[in-house]
Amino acid sequence: MNNISKLRRTRGMSQQQLANKLNTTAVSIGRYEREDQRLSLPLLRRLARVFDVTIGEIAGETRLTPDYLSVPVFDLRAAAGAGALAEDNEPASHLMFREPWLRRMSSDIHRLFVLEISGDSMWETLHDGDHALVDPAQTNARREGLYVIRIDDMLQVKRISMHPVTKLLTVKSDNPAYRTFDNIQPDDIAIMGRVVWIGRSLG
Repeated sequence: MNNISKLRRTRGMSQQQLANKLNTTAVSIGRYEREDQRLSLPLLRRLARVFDVTIGEIAGETRLTPDYLSVPVFDLRAAAGAGALAEDNEPASHLMFREPWLRRMSSDIHRLFVLEISGDSMWETLHDGDHALVDPAQTNARREGLYVIRIDDMLQVKRISMHPVTKLLTVKSDNPAYRTFDNIQPDDIAIMGRVVWIGRSLG
């Protein structure tokens, strides 16, 4: 059960007041609170900003200890080959991270989320089934790294670097079997966030 109603009431907000902040209707807020309508990832991010909490706390997870925060894991299959639809997904699970560590990773820990990797285009950096902690606050590719990008309605994880003079981007798959795209205008791709941590099972 999500915590939208609880968070709204503790802040003295009516459904209409919350709806106004989200540019939606009170009827929709009621549906989200009753879970008659699914929460999309973009909406969870907006709610997290309104309530100043983590996405996990909105989705129903709470702090287990004062030093730990719950970060939602989305089974978006975001990656590395075909990509995946990004909308209308509820958290498949949650991972616990120490809050001080998260604050070293991101300036806005309330927006962090984890994606499960699928495919082999980023092999060997990323394996099928790996978990990637994504920081949506980092969307400027001036710093080379792994980024989640949106292509149409699909998400993919790619290595992006920026030319220091032309400011054009190179979008690369670490697996040499996949094509590299050079001289991309920054406005031509939608960067959803930077991968700041990878988790992998050794079993």
